[in-house]
Amino acid sequence: MHEHNLLWDAVQCKDVGIGQKDTLQESGFPPVIEKNRIHIWSARYNDLDCHFRILSEVVSPEEQKTASSFRKPGESRNYLLRHGLVRTILAHYTRQTPEKLSFTKGKNGKPELDPQGAGAELSFNLSHTSEMVLIGVTKKRRIGVDIVKMDPSYQFQDTAEYLLAPAEKAFLIRIEPALRYQVFFRMWAIKEAILKVTGSTLARMVITDLSQIMEDVVSSPEYSMSFLDTHPPLEIWQFTIGFGHHAAVAVEAGIAP
Repeated sequence: MHEHNLLWDAVQCKDVGIGQKDTLQESGFPPVIEKNRIHIWSARYNDLDCHFRILSEVVSPEEQKTASSFRKPGESRNYLLRHGLVRTILAHYTRQTPEKLSFTKGKNGKPELDPQGAGAELSFNLSHTSEMVLIGVTKKRRIGVDIVKMDPSYQFQDTAEYLLAPAEKAFLIRIEPALRYQVFFRMWAIKEAILKVTGSTLARMVITDLSQIMEDVVSSPEYSMSFLDTHPPLEIWQFTIGFGHHAAVAVEAGIAP
């Protein structure tokens, strides 16, 4: 039990209200998740690593098999850390043991809690970089999250050609050159989060046009808004997280049943 308590010291959680203009709030260790709230969990692999034994013991045999398929031991270890963390966080809400949680595959293979099991009303999504893990949890609505490392050396121009819509490219050109990579990564994260919540494929990224909200994307690294030109309408948050990372969360708008 003491080891599990120490694990939570390695994890951060932010709380935000859907349909509200409040900023992300540090929530410590939330006991429950209320309707129309999102809990956004994050952690660094370096901080989770000392809890590897706990986290690796709760994953399923199938997850163990997937981890063993990675060629690099570090990638295998990180896979077990993040999937063990997902189970531990969801078990916290469902009051089950992490290893007993059952998952199914949703649209485009997105993992979901078994609708016949505990916590069927919970929705979650996972994203990660080589350094950090991001997990979003909410109730009775779909959610998508994405985290990116803001790498100033990344040559984003070729990626932007197939990733961005024409209006987005035009907007990016007008940005001060030294800041373009930051705006690019912010757009990338938001687009990925939208694709996840809508269950769309990568091919639809270029037609997910953010041009109407580009001023918000550029001017504020942490905000909430409605993205009304999607079906269903979405609310989106973007925020800085950790060192050199940027994240986005997209969730179905409106009042959950």
